[in-house]
Amino acid sequence: MKILHCLAQLPNRTGSGVYYKNLIREIKKQRGWEQAGLYALNGDNRRFDLGLDYIYPVLFESDELPFPITGMSDEMPYDSTAYSRMTPDMMEQWKKAFTSKLIEIKDEFNPDVIVCHHLWMLCALVLSVFPDIPVVAISHGTDIRQARHNPILTEEHVGSLRNVRKVLALSGSDIESIHDLFDVSREQIVVTGGAYDPEVFYACPGKNSVECVPVSPFRLLYAGKITDSKGVFELVAAYRIVRQTHPDVTLDLVGREDQETLDRIKELSGDDPTIHLFDVESQAILADHMRCCDLFVFPSYYEGMGLIAIEALASGLHLVSNMLPGLREQLGRELVEDPAISWVELPPLKNLDEIVDSARHEYIESLAEAICLQIERLKTEGGTGDFPFDKIASCSWDCLVSKIINVIESVI
Repeated sequence: MKILHCLAQLPNRTGSGVYYKNLIREIKKQRGWEQAGLYALNGDNRRFDLGLDYIYPVLFESDELPFPITGMSDEMPYDSTAYSRMTPDMMEQWKKAFTSKLIEIKDEFNPDVIVCHHLWMLCALVLSVFPDIPVVAISHGTDIRQARHNPILTEEHVGSLRNVRKVLALSGSDIESIHDLFDVSREQIVVTGGAYDPEVFYACPGKNSVECVPVSPFRLLYAGKITDSKGVFELVAAYRIVRQTHPDVTLDLVGREDQETLDRIKELSGDDPTIHLFDVESQAILADHMRCCDLFVFPSYYEGMGLIAIEALASGLHLVSNMLPGLREQLGRELVEDPAISWVELPPLKNLDEIVDSARHEYIESLAEAICLQIERLKTEGGTGDFPFDKIASCSWDCLVSKIINVIESVI
């Protein structure tokens, strides 16, 4: 069988990019199907080893598309263009480039089934170019957010996606939004969740060894986009409170930096030298860094699922997280209630992922309290003796892709 994978972004550096790459790898391992991939590249990113039989990259920052990749989030971990800021000329260039590539794929590869990431503009084009080929679309949550924030753009350039055969959703809480925003029937939607890669994210043997987890300082970690919607700046403010009780801690913020971000963190922290902001080039490097840390803090206000938190747990880190519905659903009741995790009530929000100013102070204090609780547990109980690794294993890629393959085979 021949399968085409479609993604209008870089095939790494984001949750959907990692999903794209891992799905291809696991299908090759479990079924050995012939696979082709359509994906986007920027001018400085031209080569990726994805294990595909055929590749069809669309090149941004080129003569055909003289602007960076359009991102499903307005702020991406690489140079990008927000859909909401595209001019009519840019939109026409984008559609022309992807349509041309899809027609090329139809002529050369002629897939039996198509998997399209994001319920968005590319999915609409795929349905138009391949009206007789079954399409399985994957919602990553950011498509829901884009549609809510940009209803006119959604109506003009996405429209009804009712002709997809199945939609894979990250959580049950997304079903009604997908139904309402994209005209997809509830019966077409299958909740599959997300997954982590156990070959990359795993705990260091002997977690308490000096090599892997130093007794002091205790290392706190956040990894992701350094933006307001991720709660990063409230985390910095909470960390300042934590340091008053636990001066033997450090905070690593892994994400793309700019001068404005550095200045805000410096101001909020009082120029604290124990806060380190830096980026990493790959999941493997991030995973290596995770294994040297103790506690992952995830103060994001909106996530489709929050895979990075699961990757942290798989790496043996305790977790402090906001009560994100998709993440809690993916983890399941036993993990949600495990003492290795502390949950923080989501503060009142506006525009889906912006904290209400009047709630900021109380939320910061709650976040600091949850962080202190996990630090104290680590100090008094230590190690990972009863750490729930067996439960986390059920969230691995081989389990997820087995479910996805069943869905794909059901539409052929």
